[in-house]
Amino acid sequence: MKKAMIIANPSSGKKNGEEYALYAKKRFTETGWDCEVQFTQQKSDITKYTALASQEKKDYLIIIGGDGTVSETINALNHTSFKPIIGIIPTGTVNNVARGLGLKLPVENVVDQLINSVERSCDVGDVNGRLFMSSISAGTIPETVWDVSDDMKERYGSLAYFIEGLKSLRNEETHRLEMEIDGVTHTKEVSLILIGASHNILGIPHFFEDAEMDDGRLHLFMIKQTTFGQKVVIFSKLLSENEENVPSEVTIDSFKEAKIKLVDKQTHVAMDGEKGPEFPLTVKVRPSFLTVLTPQID
Repeated sequence: MKKAMIIANPSSGKKNGEEYALYAKKRFTETGWDCEVQFTQQKSDITKYTALASQEKKDYLIIIGGDGTVSETINALNHTSFKPIIGIIPTGTVNNVARGLGLKLPVENVVDQLINSVERSCDVGDVNGRLFMSSISAGTIPETVWDVSDDMKERYGSLAYFIEGLKSLRNEETHRLEMEIDGVTHTKEVSLILIGASHNILGIPHFFEDAEMDDGRLHLFMIKQTTFGQKVVIFSKLLSENEENVPSEVTIDSFKEAKIKLVDKQTHVAMDGEKGPEFPLTVKVRPSFLTVLTPQID
């Protein structure tokens, strides 16, 4: 009999996290799993229950919450000797990680996808010792991300990030970066730098067209200083999913390890929707760090 633990944030999913957890437990139990639920009351509970799942050698650890909950869980697994297979039931604002795995809401559909899933190895990114499954970014727009309140997320969903980001465009600054990427030194003046661990970024499928969750690389996107109109054109071309349309203002690359220093100021990166580590950064891939449940391909 497979043993599973569900870690659920009861306030996620418009405060329906508890209902979703009980539904998931019922469905998983019907498949023959020995399934228990642990509800979190504070962020530290995620670490506590993840450690417990590892100690008890659970076969599966099912996460109910948004990208922030997923991020806390994988960082807790960075300190465990045993790593359960991870399943995600997304109930957050953007759910980049779950989208990247091919999981599609509503929750009832995701549960069915997990029951009929396949196991797959998954890389994660490591930035100054903190792990991420989605992306890290820096620039005027990302710096607004961690200022989005929980109330705005609940009222406007992913549109809340767009609203705050739009406010920052008129005050956009550039950052001068000194970078060593896989041993090669670069200096760049950019308004945005983004590093992703998979193809799905900012809710955009195949943002990095050639990226795979287990390709052993991280993926880099940078934009030079541009006007609002130029950014509209840039993202329109990127959304066309035609690699030949990549504008000259954009740099796209992939790497295994990078060291990045800000020359002119000091700031933090945004990491999976939260305030992350401070520059300078050491960013590297952790190949096949996790095994995750992904939908079967029809």
